[in-house]
Amino acid sequence: MTIRCSACGRCRLCASTGVEVVHLLPGMAVAGVGQGMVMSPLIGIVLSDVPSARAGVGSGVFVTTQQTSLALGVATLGSLFLSLAAGGVGVRGAFVAVLLVQAAVPVVFAVASRGLPDPRR
Repeated sequence: MTIRCSACGRCRLCASTGVEVVHLLPGMAVAGVGQGMVMSPLIGIVLSDVPSARAGVGSGVFVTTQQTSLALGVATLGSLFLSLAAGGVGVRGAFVAVLLVQAAVPVVFAVASRGLPDPRR
């Protein structure tokens, strides 16, 4: 849902700045495939230490944490965008800044994920 809303916002913004929506499709497709490839192993790793009898509880905690994190991420990036856009940077500059933050956060998490336990053990 968040990706879909983000994609709609990006399309609207790019349409107003003269960029065709078609130019966004390859990037959105890659992002969608990448997220699909990440989520299954991530869920397996996160729930690997949960006993079978408590799998429902573990899954509920995981989904709740995931949804809360998504909401906080949208609120944080939205606040950053609005404060930059109103602060004189302009809509285009604020959009670029938010995209840079969105690109940096996964890199930080990829480096931090090296400390996760190996699911093959």
